[in-house]
Amino acid sequence: MKNHHLASLQSFCRVGFVFFVAALFASCTKQNAVETTPVVPTPDPGTTPINSPIPKSAGMFIVPANNPMNDPKTPARIELGRHLFFDKALSVDGSTSCASCHNPGMGFSDPRGMATSIGFEGRQGTRNAPALANVAYNTFYTWDGKFQTLEDHALAPIFNNIEMANNFSATGADPISTGYYHSDPGANDTLFLFGRIDGRQARTQVADPNSTKTDINGKNYYALLQAAWGSSTFSLDIIQKSIACFERTFISTQSTFDRFNTGDPSAYKYNPEALHGFQLFTDVQRTNCIGCHSGYNFTDQQFHNNGLAPRTTINGKIDSGRVGISKDPNDAFKFRTPSLRNVALSAPYMHDGRLQTLEDVMAFYKTGGNSGAPNRDPKIKPSLNLNDQDVADIIEFLKTLSDPKFTTNSAYVSPWSN
Repeated sequence: MKNHHLASLQSFCRVGFVFFVAALFASCTKQNAVETTPVVPTPDPGTTPINSPIPKSAGMFIVPANNPMNDPKTPARIELGRHLFFDKALSVDGSTSCASCHNPGMGFSDPRGMATSIGFEGRQGTRNAPALANVAYNTFYTWDGKFQTLEDHALAPIFNNIEMANNFSATGADPISTGYYHSDPGANDTLFLFGRIDGRQARTQVADPNSTKTDINGKNYYALLQAAWGSSTFSLDIIQKSIACFERTFISTQSTFDRFNTGDPSAYKYNPEALHGFQLFTDVQRTNCIGCHSGYNFTDQQFHNNGLAPRTTINGKIDSGRVGISKDPNDAFKFRTPSLRNVALSAPYMHDGRLQTLEDVMAFYKTGGNSGAPNRDPKIKPSLNLNDQDVADIIEFLKTLSDPKFTTNSAYVSPWSN
């Protein structure tokens, strides 16, 4: 495993639609210890003045040794991953790409605003698609933490019968009956997938150099594979590694809050409400939002029950969360703490999308959630002593976690014409 600087990903850019990521290969010496920025907001009666507990930078993230980000071919692998991420041919009916549920303009969350996301043939899932900003820093993936690397996760939606549905052979387990992300693709599944990605209705593993399926710059998968991996042969290993390379470039660091937290006193000059909201957000005694939403990405990377009562999902089952993976009864109804970066763009909220707006979220926490929720985390306060202005100020702060430069970055534009 190898550590890499955040700065290495911030500095890449794309010429035309080809990424220039030379800075990605900068030296990997350990950066200095993270410091905090003193914050001196106008004192609010009943609220303790604070110093910012949020680090100035995200530090380093871990990359699997078999998919390094400092390989000379990494820019080409990112580019191949971008093509795959936006390619609806990954789904059996050509309806769904990764970007269908993770749209760049919405912080890589689902742009359709539904409580739970839909995929193949309009089939509805049981969970809300999480946003992917700074996803490289996650230690677990999906709401229940089934996967520990982006590579491990990349294939899961492709072979899920609700999402992309490439699991139709006799050897594949049906996620509808056996639980999600337990598919075991057979040879027919993968060979038909490779052929469809290449623009052919055929069982094949080798990309056609004369394929007429090309991007807006006239490149086909044969050229992309050769540039990225020195091969014209598709494999699941290549697909998952390429998508993971692209996803590790989803770096969001330029929100209004980031300006403030790195020492720009003008960031909140005309928005004292947001500054007061931050003060409340980090006040352990009054709200303790930071008890779970901590760190640079506003997540403790842990699993909690935040007071949500269990609900029967569309498949007639109750989603019990982390316990389904860990098998530890103490994890019943716990779900991974999501990042709050670009949170104003990623409605609806919670693992099942049951809360439609940030106002709904604040109303939920203000009353302590459902007091009868099983295994409710003790960090959740029974009630919050907040007036309407306090609530509005916290929401105003959360809006300042949006990063327009991230959501409009041309490096995240689809390379396909449709």
